[in-house]
Amino acid sequence: MASSRGWKIAAVLMTVLLLAVIACGAYLLMGGFGGSGFGRDLPIEQTVELDSDGPSDIYEMAVDDVAFEGPAAGILPAKLAGSTETVDEDGIVHGVTPDGIRYTVHGRGVSSQDAGKVTLVAAGDQIATDNSMPIADAYAGSVGDGKYDFTPFYQDVAPFIGGFDLRYINQETVMAGADRGFSGYPVFNGPDAQARAIADVGFNLVNFATNHTYDMGLAGIERSHAVWEGYPELLIGGSYLSQEDRETVHMIERNGITFAFLAYTYGDNHYGTAANFPNSYYVCGFDKALIEQDVRRAQEVADAVIVSMHWGSEYTVEPNAQQEEYARFLADLDVDLVLGSHAHIMQPTKYVTGDTGNTVLVIYGLSDFVSGWTLTDCILSGLFTCDFVWNGEGVDLENPVWYPAIEWSDGGDVRVRMLKDMTEAEIDANTRTRDVGNDSKYLRDFLDAAGMEIPVVM
Repeated sequence: MASSRGWKIAAVLMTVLLLAVIACGAYLLMGGFGGSGFGRDLPIEQTVELDSDGPSDIYEMAVDDVAFEGPAAGILPAKLAGSTETVDEDGIVHGVTPDGIRYTVHGRGVSSQDAGKVTLVAAGDQIATDNSMPIADAYAGSVGDGKYDFTPFYQDVAPFIGGFDLRYINQETVMAGADRGFSGYPVFNGPDAQARAIADVGFNLVNFATNHTYDMGLAGIERSHAVWEGYPELLIGGSYLSQEDRETVHMIERNGITFAFLAYTYGDNHYGTAANFPNSYYVCGFDKALIEQDVRRAQEVADAVIVSMHWGSEYTVEPNAQQEEYARFLADLDVDLVLGSHAHIMQPTKYVTGDTGNTVLVIYGLSDFVSGWTLTDCILSGLFTCDFVWNGEGVDLENPVWYPAIEWSDGGDVRVRMLKDMTEAEIDANTRTRDVGNDSKYLRDFLDAAGMEIPVVM
């Protein structure tokens, strides 16, 4: 009798253990135990039909543990209802809407660092110059060993940048390979370590539409994209390898809010204007008809549209006529934020109103962030920050701030530092600013005259 009872107890225990194993496995498949939810934890290339009446069971399970304030409050963003999606091995969502719009989503189901808002930080140009490459060479170890490391340039600002959800930078120069020879001005080709630094610092939005993208020809663009493919966490804008990819809306998601990222350049140093480019996708140029198509397509599937514009007159603080024209044009298209580069000098941040009455915040010029230059006006840059807050129907841009920064050294490491983190004595001790005297006063006067329409913190 006792033996029979023991067998029964053992059978019950085995059943409970089996059920626990099954439940644990199901929980892991649904993104549990710290998983990222609908992304890397789903089977590769699993197709999910997204119901217009609500999320599928798979999606609903995947977001059960995601707490955020967004357009869908834990369910599929409404603009993507009815879409068919797959998830690749890097966790990137690839989808097609019922209307045939192709899109990708980086960060599906990822919460923001602050549940009440999605934050953004934007830096200017990273350029592989005849000045910055020797510094990166020394940072990597023995000089001349063929190794480079641009990450130490960011050692002081990386923690600040990492505190934001959306992190933008302009990659000015291509990575065509060491066999082409590394070179600075006027035809640039830099080490692959540029991409590694961008990823290591934590940027996730990268403009790659510049006047130097064609510097090493079509092969240089193709080689650069092969490098970018090694960093799938980066959303690269403004340069694509096919027309289909250019017409795909590429988005990043935080708190269920989707942000489309578009990027364009006025032209380049080889072909001149965008009208002469070999195609419309290796580098996206200024073409109002195509830009409007891109924006309208993005607005069909995204909650907000961020646009990067490579424009302006080099080494000139004031925006030129083309910048002002395209800023009004983008305001008329009702984009949500414009981030500018190319002038190699800080240009003002202004609210621009178009003919329709729409207003957009335009950072005309973010300046050079990492360049190795020793011209004060070029190495004075900054970090632009803002918040995107869900209003029930879309996003509002709030709390825009400019944090001035500068490439700095006291004779040792060369790195970017924010002015707010330095004393006047430290600012004045910068060995990279030999073209000016009394640095702290010079920089204050420059910033006071810059025409910034947002707070400047220094």
